[in-house]
Amino acid sequence: MSSENKLAQIKQKINQLNQGLETVNQTQPIPELINTTNILRTNEYLTNVNEKKTQIISSYEEYVKELEAYLSSVLERKLAFLKKTRARLEKKAKKKPKRKHVKKSKKKKSSKKRRR
Repeated sequence: MSSENKLAQIKQKINQLNQGLETVNQTQPIPELINTTNILRTNEYLTNVNEKKTQIISSYEEYVKELEAYLSSVLERKLAFLKKTRARLEKKAKKKPKRKHVKKSKKKKSSKKRRR
């Protein structure tokens, strides 16, 4: 699987986890219930939120690792390209350029009329 596909999958997973967290956040304690029930619901709510946030953080960690690996491979290829280009340029610089012999055109002397 290519790095780009894996990054897209991880990004999609993060979006799904964020949507799941939003649905958990919509659950609010009901004031009509007794205090103990509200405390239990709040505890369950906080547990769910904590679990979702932990999943999101681990997904972001995975995403960052994949991005680092991808960027590393791109930079390695770029560096290899630059090294090849530099070697080619140095090789060209070492060769003496052949000088072209330019023939100078002979200028015709202007004929001056002699005065008598």
